[in-house]
Amino acid sequence: MNELITRSLTGAVFIFIVVFATTFHLISASILWAVVLGLGLKEYRKLKGAPIGYLLITVAVMSLWGMGFVAWVGSVPYYNGLDVVAFLTWIWANDTFAYLGGKMFGKKFIQSGLAPKVSPNKSWEGAFIGAFGAACVGWLWLDIEGALLGLLTGILSTLGDLVQSALKRRADAKDSGTLLPGHGGILDRFDGLLIAAPVVFILRAFIL
Repeated sequence: MNELITRSLTGAVFIFIVVFATTFHLISASILWAVVLGLGLKEYRKLKGAPIGYLLITVAVMSLWGMGFVAWVGSVPYYNGLDVVAFLTWIWANDTFAYLGGKMFGKKFIQSGLAPKVSPNKSWEGAFIGAFGAACVGWLWLDIEGALLGLLTGILSTLGDLVQSALKRRADAKDSGTLLPGHGGILDRFDGLLIAAPVVFILRAFIL
């Protein structure tokens, strides 16, 4: 099967499962993120990851789960899976726009690349377009506040991606696993959460 088709079908199924489990019930969401955490830790073990990798994925998944409780009724928090989905759409928008922007404009204006030693294919142009796309999607969810959070998410998502790329390079591995055809492992799909999720969770839960 064509790699693009495989990647697209896997991505569609993956997104459906994540969105359904996240929004259906707190129990299904908790099971989903527990599985993601377990698989992520397992993949870091195979990569012979440094302790920082285990810490990052644990804090990121816990932050993502906690993001479902940023809504309050009076003084009581309640679970709202759409708050988690909103954040995830910013991550996915950044990935999609960065990929398309990199394909069309990558290294045409800034020749050096974003991080040549860690991830040679990433470009500044792709990173800028990805962050802009995340900001636009954020605005659709939460107006100006969402745009700013989306922009921040895009920037931090790219940073998390580079951190994961550095860990994989250190382990001399192209992908973190093979669970998701066309994508790699769980960490290859959730690397954008490593830094973005804790920061956005703190902002939404305690500041904004």
